Amino acid sequence: MVNIRHRLMLFFHNSSLSDAVDSKKDLFIIFRFLASFLVLYAHSYHIYGLGADPFTQRTGVYTGTFAVYIFFTISGFFIIKSAMDRSFPQYILARFIRIYPALILCNFTTIVFIIPIAMDLNWISFVFTIEAKEYLKINSILDTLKFTIAGVFENNPDKAINGSLWTLPVEVRAYVVALLIVMLGLTKRKSVFNSFLFITVFVNFKFPDFYSVIFPVPGSVSLLFYFLLGCFLYVNRKFIPVSPILVVITSILVVKYRFEWPSIVISMLLSYLVISSGYVLRRYLDFNLKNDYSYGFYLYAYPVSQLSYIFFSELGFYYYLLFVVFLTMVLSFLSWHLVEKTVSSFARSAIFPKMNCYTFNVSN
Repeated sequence: MVNIRHRLMLFFHNSSLSDAVDSKKDLFIIFRFLASFLVLYAHSYHIYGLGADPFTQRTGVYTGTFAVYIFFTISGFFIIKSAMDRSFPQYILARFIRIYPALILCNFTTIVFIIPIAMDLNWISFVFTIEAKEYLKINSILDTLKFTIAGVFENNPDKAINGSLWTLPVEVRAYVVALLIVMLGLTKRKSVFNSFLFITVFVNFKFPDFYSVIFPVPGSVSLLFYFLLGCFLYVNRKFIPVSPILVVITSILVVKYRFEWPSIVISMLLSYLVISSGYVLRRYLDFNLKNDYSYGFYLYAYPVSQLSYIFFSELGFYYYLLFVVFLTMVLSFLSWHLVEKTVSSFARSAIFPKMNCYTFNVSN
């Protein structure tokens, strides 16, 4: 009876998001991995030629887009913290090693192994072609992207080699935005940052094409908005309540009114739901994962799906999907332990201590 009463009190108990952050107990590694799996799930139906996945058909919300919104909300929440807490060199290095080493390895693996195996190509004649070199160069810089190579996957329902990469140039630009926000002092006072966010949204509302010069990729402005909402939640964390009951209420509102309420309202509710539930659910689920396979999973799922289609499409969708999940998991495991974790650990132990320079904003 006491235990039931305690759980009820815990269910209705409010704390601030700031307290939750200070506890350093969350489920965001799991959230990111689930989001990367949802991207694989959505893309697998598309690559196989089946159109929209069942979740998209039932909810009317594209699964891949929903997953990417989760990514960018979480990213905004923690990236603005990184920009506020670290020096300029530390921030730049941290963001570089999070994106580029694993990306370059994925592009290399795609060109050197996945495509030659999938297409049964002569290894030397393909790897050293101009188009293969351009794919490696362009997709490893992330200014623009190259999605196709002539003759590669041309008989597949989808011709893109790695369609998932489209969000990465947006992510890199969002990192720059977070840095500029902190450098300009916009996070020193909540009112200043909130005014900035309001003006940003208002400008986009009045002039829909205003940000297309900076974010030319279709759909990128909405990703930036979710990123900024994540930033908003962190900057205002002391004044934002979190509790299980609020998570339940927000979930109901998002599901029930997702098509009736203005998209900006649903976006704010969804962002709050992602961040608050990441902390609230940790109270009930005793997970303490330290290995984050989500980025590698996200990177490799698309080219592996193309490979799987060539070898297993005739056996049926579920054989195809099983191979995609298995091989993508293996590659993401290797990516994390051989590259992502290794490079990050080396930077934190050998390089970051030498970069104890001026931080742009030490206030909360």
